[in-house]
Amino acid sequence: MMKVVTLASSSKGNCVLVMGEKTNLLIDAGININNLIEKLKRLNCDPNSITAILNTHEHSDHIKSVGGLMRKFGCLLYVHADGRDVVLKKIGNVDERKVISFFDQEFSVGEFKIKSFKLPHDAVSCVGFVVSCGNAKFAYATDLGFASEETIDNLKNCKLVILESNHDEKMLINNKNYSEILKRRILSRNGHLSNMASAKVVCTLAQNNVKQVVLAHLSLENNTPQLCYETVCAYLEAMGVVPGVNIKIDIAPAEHIGTVFVLK
Repeated sequence: MMKVVTLASSSKGNCVLVMGEKTNLLIDAGININNLIEKLKRLNCDPNSITAILNTHEHSDHIKSVGGLMRKFGCLLYVHADGRDVVLKKIGNVDERKVISFFDQEFSVGEFKIKSFKLPHDAVSCVGFVVSCGNAKFAYATDLGFASEETIDNLKNCKLVILESNHDEKMLINNKNYSEILKRRILSRNGHLSNMASAKVVCTLAQNNVKQVVLAHLSLENNTPQLCYETVCAYLEAMGVVPGVNIKIDIAPAEHIGTVFVLK
């Protein structure tokens, strides 16, 4: 059994807590450390019980408090070998013996088995994760410009998928506060998934044994939870997939604790 809950999910900060019988993990730690600690305590999770942080990539909204957590609580950091050097440069002085490089093969942390997969994003190295414990399995994939066949294969057959649905294309294109260069970066194949791109992935997952999706990493400037939800659900319905029946859809809150999912 494991519990999965988002602590924050937006362009400003991302963090997911994974709780097992004996092991607690964080996927990313991109929010203020005091805020993160407060949220852990609200979930009755002792910060000292965090065994490790699994890092997706080096952008600040994913690593903001990684160094602080390592120094304060002594937790391990798992980072893909390709991104290790740039992450270490950004998190400050830490005990490098606690920084563990992983590659593309499966590895274990406590009772969890973890598999990473590469994601197309404008980072030195960006990965998603499949985390399993017994029969319970969930996948995490944010910060990707498009969903490759490999990505979708990793998401299939998971009991829970946390998937990026970053922006509405029209809102982004019409955003006068964003430069054309920034817009092109976000819309590129190394940028972020739009609501419609995410909807197409969710539709495929609904046909491949996924019953619960959490749409995550919504832009605060180029999306809204309602628009995201309505776009995805409308596409599913058009494709003959009934939201709430064939697949359940949730939205990860930007700054608040999300739904606690219990996977068995």
